[in-house]
Amino acid sequence: MRRAAAGLVLMSAGLASWGVTPSGEPPVTTAPGPPVVAPTETPRPKDKTLVAALDVEQGDGKDRVSLYRDGTLVLVRTYLGVRTVKKRVLSEVEVDVIRRVAAEALRVDVPEYRIDVLGATKPRRFRIEVGRDGDLPKVFVVDELARVPLALGRTRGALEELLGRFDESSAEHWQRWDPAAVKAGDVLVRRDDGQRYRVVRDDAFVRSLELLEADRGLQRLVVLREELPKLFLPPGPDASEESRR
Repeated sequence: MRRAAAGLVLMSAGLASWGVTPSGEPPVTTAPGPPVVAPTETPRPKDKTLVAALDVEQGDGKDRVSLYRDGTLVLVRTYLGVRTVKKRVLSEVEVDVIRRVAAEALRVDVPEYRIDVLGATKPRRFRIEVGRDGDLPKVFVVDELARVPLALGRTRGALEELLGRFDESSAEHWQRWDPAAVKAGDVLVRRDDGQRYRVVRDDAFVRSLELLEADRGLQRLVVLREELPKLFLPPGPDASEESRR
């Protein structure tokens, strides 16, 4: 009996080595499969369609900042005939915010807003271009202190904020602060000129805030929340206008 069992075991092993199982079922084999490749992020297409652009002229200098649909942000700075070009890349979310803000300016009909200034001093002049599908950009010319419609003021403010991203003169020295608590009604002081701006729109579903110049009410800015510490000083304990009244 033991010899028969041993013979059966040897026969089974022999059959298995030839790829046959005692039950007649095909053997289960494992073959190495193709290597697992981690999904890669699809690169953004290079779409150089203009979203919006801002030219700022004063004296012998001129700055032009242009934003394109693929997120390319270009600054061309000209001074006394010397051109300097810098580039950055914005996220799709940031581009979408600027596109929606700039689209509102397309409803503005008047193309020029000028003021008369006494003396030899000339105000800064802004040239705003807003891209249009299948057509040339719509152009607006605005003097610095001229009153403009709300939609055009928001577009200019958003483009000025993009221009300010290239100002690296004090980037290493400005102090970080947490902008998460900034809300509508708060007043912030801009770092470069000391102007006070009041937050007039704080949308929980959009990363940007809208600020209005507190003293004159002439200029509006659209700023991403995370960019506030770079452009504005940290708010004090009495930053809210309601707390001062």
